[in-house]
Amino acid sequence: MERLDKIIARCSAYSRKDAKRLCVRGMVTVNGKTVRSSSTRVNTTHPILVDGDLMEEPPLMVLYHKPKGVISTMQDEHGRACLAEVLPPRWRHVLHPVGRLDADTTGLLLFCGDGQITQYLLHPRRAIEREYIAQVEHPVDEEALKATLAAGVQTSEGVIPATLLEVKGQQVRLVVTEGKHRMVRRILANAGHPVLELHRMRYGQFLLGELKEGEVRPAEEIETIWLTER
Repeated sequence: MERLDKIIARCSAYSRKDAKRLCVRGMVTVNGKTVRSSSTRVNTTHPILVDGDLMEEPPLMVLYHKPKGVISTMQDEHGRACLAEVLPPRWRHVLHPVGRLDADTTGLLLFCGDGQITQYLLHPRRAIEREYIAQVEHPVDEEALKATLAAGVQTSEGVIPATLLEVKGQQVRLVVTEGKHRMVRRILANAGHPVLELHRMRYGQFLLGELKEGEVRPAEEIETIWLTER
């Protein structure tokens, strides 16, 4: 059981004050019955409609396949492509991006509805893995690069290590636990391999998988267990 106004505010763009006004106007039904007091405690499993629209709990996490050229902000004063309209309207007021990918980087970007989980995912002490594929300028000596990355690469943010997983020609797959701005690009450039293209495949246990460029999907419950039980 929970207050009706709290549920409406959580599941829509309406504020709790809006919920009170809507109830007074007879625009809110719970399990088919009109409820005129927003402070009424209702069963959260019952269908709640506001002006005919079903109030649905937003997902905890959403996965997005970011295309190249999209700015990782919810708005952009210069009119560049950004995240403003990536999410369905019913989610935009409650979900926020987890960190950023620079405009030229493609792949997995997460949205979250819980600030504490976002902080957990971003905090350097948690060492959450991010996995990338990078196309670099020069042919790669796999063993040499593996040793260099494992020892740590000097950057303006200090010495940052990475784990090299695979090399195919001039394509490298690596894991970092550092999420600072353009860090993967800086690490590889300082290791002698400037990046031409960069793509994020994984963040923690969230996998981009077959999600198509520009598409979003809610995380499945099995994907979020490691966060809710942390």
